[in-house]
Amino acid sequence: MLFLTRLAFKNLARHRNRTIITSIIIAFAVFAYILYDSLIGGMSEMSYATIIDYEAGHLQVVTEEYWQAETEEKELPLEHLLMFDDELHSVIQRLEGFLAAAPELNFEARLNNGLDELPVLGKGIDPEALCSVFALENQFVEGSMFAPDEYRAVMGKRLADLMELAVGDYITLLVKDKEGTFNTIEAEIAGLVHTSNPNVNQNIVYLPLSLVEQGLNVDGQVSKVIIRLENKEMAPKRAAELERSLKKVDGRLVVYPWNELEAVTFIEAAEIEKQLIFAIILLIGAIAIINTVILAALERMGEIGMMKALGLQNKEVVFTFVLESTGIGILGGVAGLLMGAVGVWLMAKYGVDFAGLVGMDMASFGLPIIGKMYGVWNPAAFVWVLAFVVLTSLLASILPAYWAADKDPVKTIYHR
Repeated sequence: MLFLTRLAFKNLARHRNRTIITSIIIAFAVFAYILYDSLIGGMSEMSYATIIDYEAGHLQVVTEEYWQAETEEKELPLEHLLMFDDELHSVIQRLEGFLAAAPELNFEARLNNGLDELPVLGKGIDPEALCSVFALENQFVEGSMFAPDEYRAVMGKRLADLMELAVGDYITLLVKDKEGTFNTIEAEIAGLVHTSNPNVNQNIVYLPLSLVEQGLNVDGQVSKVIIRLENKEMAPKRAAELERSLKKVDGRLVVYPWNELEAVTFIEAAEIEKQLIFAIILLIGAIAIINTVILAALERMGEIGMMKALGLQNKEVVFTFVLESTGIGILGGVAGLLMGAVGVWLMAKYGVDFAGLVGMDMASFGLPIIGKMYGVWNPAAFVWVLAFVVLTSLLASILPAYWAADKDPVKTIYHR
């Protein structure tokens, strides 16, 4: 066995060009997967952070009817609201890992600047509570947040530019109140924000909660309560715990963690694409190995015949070929991992600006990201891709090796 192992590794050096070329093919396949995995992982993490930090928080408390209407009918109903009173707030604050909570009263509106109209999403908020849950406080490019009792508004800089508005201008929001009657909400623009979330930048207008409650005639009710926890990993468990506690206060209330939102579901679809790329990489590796073994068998038919004439059995010849192919897989895989590590380090440190390079805006593909994309380290991907490449190299070489070893020794010795 030791002799066959030494022979296999000597063959790697003897057929240097073939070994190098095949290893390079495998290395680039591994390199491509490592970079792709890092980029997809980075995009996912950035998307999750953007959604959590500016739209969803970690938990959302709503009535079950409101959630169904919002998700199934794509509407923002005013019939299934909840009362954010001291009792409800007290139950939420007792939740383990709780950091902050903010009520939201969401509504559909048409933004009017005196000349043009545009459909927008309005949010009635408590400014201090909102800034404790979302990372808006340091995102102002002009002006500042309004006070709770002011007739003022905050919107995204992109939306303001689109409507040719600036800080100090007055806007009118055309809305339907709880009874379906048209009403208007007027406010002065207090500040403009620009975040990494395109939805906040171009679709949302924030107003004081008391002003919106009056305009919608909802009498102190809100659409949902957004909760921020110490970290996002604890959200699913805390959602179940909080829902059990809230049922004692109001049986209509349900709690949803951030990972059950529709936007997150879309992002997770990228994982399916990653697995498809993985399958393509495995196919490339398998084809390269099979091609190498077949060429090696054809070139070394005389050598195979001599090995069999000297008494080697088919399984021993196959072992030599398989070990040689596995060695190529290991060489290519390790080289690909080293290249991938350098690539991931560069992406994690410097990022990739697709908009600047090719004019590609990720927001146009439905991903809530603006600016550079950064890669992330995923050690599991390094381990798995190396294991799969080596396993593929081993399995892909068995049949060609058996085909070569099964030839008649006399014919193979005199093969031309």
